[in-house]
Amino acid sequence: MTTKDETLLFEGARGARRFGLAIGLVFVIAGLVHNIPSIPGLDETMVAWSGDPTFSIRKFPYEWLYPLAFALMMVIVVCQHSIARHMRERTAAWRAFGWFMDAAMIVMSLLVAGTYLIEIESICLIDQFTGERAELIARALEAEREIARTYGLPVPDTVENPQCLNTTGLWLFAIMGVATLVFLAYNIKVWGFPLVAVAMVLAAYALITVAVWYVYGADDMNRYLVTKLGGEPRQLVDGRPNVHDILVSNSSGYLGQFLAVLMDIVFPYLILGALFGASAGGQALIKVAFRITRRLRGGPGHAAIVSSALFGTISGGPVVNVLSTGQLTIPMMLRRGFSPTFAGGIEAAASTGGQIMPPVMGVAAFVLAALTLVP
Repeated sequence: MTTKDETLLFEGARGARRFGLAIGLVFVIAGLVHNIPSIPGLDETMVAWSGDPTFSIRKFPYEWLYPLAFALMMVIVVCQHSIARHMRERTAAWRAFGWFMDAAMIVMSLLVAGTYLIEIESICLIDQFTGERAELIARALEAEREIARTYGLPVPDTVENPQCLNTTGLWLFAIMGVATLVFLAYNIKVWGFPLVAVAMVLAAYALITVAVWYVYGADDMNRYLVTKLGGEPRQLVDGRPNVHDILVSNSSGYLGQFLAVLMDIVFPYLILGALFGASAGGQALIKVAFRITRRLRGGPGHAAIVSSALFGTISGGPVVNVLSTGQLTIPMMLRRGFSPTFAGGIEAAASTGGQIMPPVMGVAAFVLAALTLVP
């Protein structure tokens, strides 16, 4: 590689990081505006100013917020964990593969976000452009009113969102499948292969159950081999409603409960935690932990546990916890005679436990609480 090529790669990597920081700043600003506290009179004032009863300056409608947040997050991932940048010292073929994966990640992220807007019944983007959406809602509302008048019920003013007329059809299978493969590839880059291996096993199990259902049906079959994607007469289109739910379902969809927890609950705590850490609050917690455990026999080993628990109150990520507390606790444990493996194990275990400390508790704790309906 020539000096000129190295300079271009360096400038490209620096430009990508700057772009990622800019997108991240947009994401943070949008998240902060979305989480503006309820100020008396604010919502009414903004509605009166705009003249639109649906206008909102905070708590944006999830149908528009989630795909935007998803696309921004995926672009940030590409900028911060670019495969092309990782392959810059490899052969030309590998560099081309890196650029292809980065482009595929951005394209599939935008495609998934667009498909969400097309498929979700509260928007039906294509129907909005063709004008069929308003006509369909008007017909559905008139039918509901006719039923209400017939049975002497109160006449409704609104109607539940009818199904979209124009959708992605069977292309939804291809979009979701390719997007999942691209996202898993980036998970290997960011988190490592073991996590992706578990996802691949689960995906293989789902596909095998689909194949068993479509070939043999569900009669006299072990209940663990019956898939929700099946249906009679066992055609591909029979599984489309379930794939549709995988994308748009508020409880378990791609752009559902996870993004709801992230944007509405975790995000404000992460911002507050980052501000606290930037103002030397994290170092203060570590010093408090050393002060508390200074007379204990385990010394820095106990300090690592306490400091990780305290730091977990402002950071829901075990990796960040290790980077923040481990740089002090691990060297101190080594100086006290702990083996490197044991010292690293203590810090890793303590930081992993610290991620479930309230109030941040990481995304996983909130998702589990939401799925199990625990307050």
